[in-house]
Amino acid sequence: MSHRVTTQTEIKDKNFAVQALKSAGLSYREVGEQIHITSGRLANATLDLRSGLISGDTDHGHSSETLGMLRQHYSEAKYRAECQKQGISVESRTVNKEGHIVLMCSMA
Repeated sequence: MSHRVTTQTEIKDKNFAVQALKSAGLSYREVGEQIHITSGRLANATLDLRSGLISGDTDHGHSSETLGMLRQHYSEAKYRAECQKQGISVESRTVNKEGHIVLMCSMA
């Protein structure tokens, strides 16, 4: 049985959200302040950039796990932008056995 699920997130910056979606390999379309995800396990989910609310359907795989993946990519995009502002270079990116992204950085 299908359930509509709405989750509060901190995903509100359009540029970082788009980077996260691309990094996660998800296709999407932008409609004003909303992003409609059109592929993957978050297909048919809608992200409202004004509030950070993301709504989806459990039949399409909308779950805390799939949302966690998007949040992870969003956080990485924000972190990389902050590194760039501070003159920090990201030397490498790996994903450890727990699934965490590990960035190796160095000062310029």
